[in-house]
Parts: sequence; structure tokens; C-alpha cells
Amino acid sequence: MNQKKKVVLASQIIDGTGGKPLEESAVLIEGSTIVKIGKKSEILQIVEHQEYDLLDYTGFVLIPGMVDCHTHHNGFGDGRLGDEVAEIPDEILTIKSSSNARIALFSGVTTIRENGPKNMTMFRLRDAIKSGIEIGPRMNLCGRPVSIIGGHMGYFGGEVTGEFEVTRFVRSLIKEGADYIKITQTGGTTKTSFPLLPAFNMDELLAITNEAKKFGKLTATHCVSTEGTINSLDSGVDMIIHSVFKEPDGTDKFRPDVAERLAESEAFVNPTLHVFRARAWEMEKLALKRPLSKDEIKLFDEHRRNFDQRLLDCSKMMEMGVKVITGSDSSWGDYKLGNTIHETECVNMAGYSVSQSFNSVTLGAAKALGMDDIVGSLESGKKADMVVIKGNPLQEIGNLRNIHEVIFDGNIIDRGSKDSNKVYIQSPPSIN
Repeated sequence: MNQKKKVVLASQIIDGTGGKPLEESAVLIEGSTIVKIGKKSEILQIVEHQEYDLLDYTGFVLIPGMVDCHTHHNGFGDGRLGDEVAEIPDEILTIKSSSNARIALFSGVTTIRENGPKNMTMFRLRDAIKSGIEIGPRMNLCGRPVSIIGGHMGYFGGEVTGEFEVTRFVRSLIKEGADYIKITQTGGTTKTSFPLLPAFNMDELLAITNEAKKFGKLTATHCVSTEGTINSLDSGVDMIIHSVFKEPDGTDKFRPDVAERLAESEAFVNPTLHVFRARAWEMEKLALKRPLSKDEIKLFDEHRRNFDQRLLDCSKMMEMGVKVITGSDSSWGDYKLGNTIHETECVNMAGYSVSQSFNSVTLGAAKALGMDDIVGSLESGKKADMVVIKGNPLQEIGNLRNIHEVIFDGNIIDRGSKDSNKVYIQSPPSIN
């Protein structure tokens, strides 16, 4: 890697700490680290008699590399179920994950938290990236999700029962290299699971979270029913994924008492809003090609209702002070990697201001992962992960998709031609 100092110039620098955009300023990079941010004249004076590279992005905006708190690199984003993905050999899934990792990085996402791959696939990919064989974003990995027998995502290799087994499995994951522990505390789209029922009993759940805490590891639970969220809060988890408010009979019922507990806790909520809209988009595109069947129309309406309900519930959580962050859930269902911006826009639609939405995919997201000491903002001592975009995202959050350049670990990423980068972009049918 090139260790020569670099000076990065831009018309505006948004450092991600909440202040106003910096004008006539520059960033000084040495190796993979940000050394200083200051006035352009000051930075240039520091390097005046030294050898350095000047990266001039006048006319553009410089922002921190984005952080996506929920990815599935094993996925295809073409509508197939996780049950089907699990049937694919690990070697092929690792190759697919490598392709997805490139796409994520090219889209300006420089840090990801993977939310449950098959077996050792993502550990091996991270090894390949660290050794320079492949490229991809900074990775916060859980390894196999912890699941009950027949539970959600159990097909990826993490089915366990009882306090002894769950404790042993957490230790195994940490030995394998897990940065945090992902727990499926309710069922989900997995065919053999029960979405409205809690998965682990409280003794098992507490055994998991306590063992993780003992080793300084964060925990996150998949919850698509209110009871799952309550159990997660009772066990002291650090992030609740989805946090769907559904009663045991399947009815939607927002629980202010539960939302208040969420707001008072230290837990972050990753609502995964766009994954519902992505399914509706794909069905709209299908309807443009041929008439939908009665069953397809019913499913389409269900997806749209789910999206509207999730937006409403998320809005109420935001009003009550729940810490909501961006986590795309791609590539799950019909949501392809490389489109994290859709989730950030949905957070904005739910009620976050533009600046709050920007924070949810930068410093706020980094805090949720316990990585804000190295990523999430442009500050001295942090990793030189940054993105050059056209347009100010604090005026229009959609400007986050206008990627001009990606700098990762202090190095410019070769993203190929502009046309090749358009391949992974998903859009609603009216734009196609």
C-alpha cells in the first residue's frame, strides 16, 4: 500500500460529527489514518516541504464512509428464500459474497455488519480481503446466527438447544473470529420457524447474552414479534433487529410501553424498512410485464401494507426517542446489496430529519457497532474511509447515491467505469 501522505480537497467536507459543512478545508491522510482536518491553507503548509499526493475534488462533497449495520453477503437479492440459499455449496456462496462485498464498497459503504452467513463463508472472505486477495469493506462479523432447532436461519449451521449448548456455541463463534453474536429470538421467513413465537426461553437467552458480555461482545436479536422484543430487552441485548410490533395472533399493535422501554435502554433498533418495499417494487415490475394472479395481487397488497405499517411504527419509536440506525438487510429477499441508501431514505420518510438520517448511516451506525473509535466520522486518528459525492446529503439525503469516488483505508478504490457501477442500482418501476 502507498504510505505517502495525501491531501484531500473538496468544496465541502461533512465530517459527520454534527457540525456545519467545512468550507475551504482539507483532510491530511498518512497511510490508512486521518492525521488532521483543517483549513486548506493550514494543511498545505504542513506538507509544503514534503512529498505528498494531492486529491482535488473541487465541486464535490467529502463525507465519511457509510456504515451498513445489517447485510447478508451470501444473498442474491432475487427473491429466493434463505432456505434456498442454504442449499448452495459454501464455496459458491463465498464467491457470491466476494462479489457482493465489492459492490457494497463501490456504493460508498466502507463498513458492514454481516447478520448471519452460512458456516465459515464470511470469515474466509474476510481473511481473503485482509491478505489482499480480494477487496471489500471493513467487516463486523457474527459467523453463524444462533438459532433454535428449526428456528430462523438455523439452516446456516447454528442450531442449538439448552443452556449448555448455547454457551458452548457462543464460545465456538468467538474462537472462530466473531465480532458480535447474532441471535434469532423469533422465527422469520425460514419455512420451519414460527415468526410470532419467541425462540429461546429466557434461561437460554440469558446464557447467550451473559456469555457474550463476558468476552466483551455485543449482541443483536432478530425479532418479528413484540414478545421477542420484550424478551430481548429482558436479556440486555445491544441491538434489536426489525422490532416488529405483532401480537401472538398476528395482528399489528404498537405497544407504547415496549417502545418506552426501548428508548430508555441502551439498545439500538435496526427497523429494516425498505426490504418490505423492495418486494412490492419487484411485484410492480412484474405487473408491467403480465397481469398478476389473484394470489400475487394479495401478496403485493400484503407487502405494501407491511411497509406502511413498519413506517408508522418506526415513526412512533423515533418520536419516543428510540435510537434508530440504518441497516439495509440486503441481499435478503428482493433487496440487492449496493443499495443501502434506500434504507436511509426510508428512515428519513419515517420521521428522521435529513441530518439524523445521515447520522444513522455514519457515526450513529458506527456507535451501534461499537466501532465509532475508528469509523463513522472524519476525525484525527480514525481510519481514512471517505466518500466523494455530488451534492450535499444534509440538504437532500438522496445525494448519498451520487458516488464519485471511494477512499478506503487511505487508498482510492478502482470502481471501474460509471456504466459498470450502474449495474447494481435498484429503483422503483416508474424510474426504470
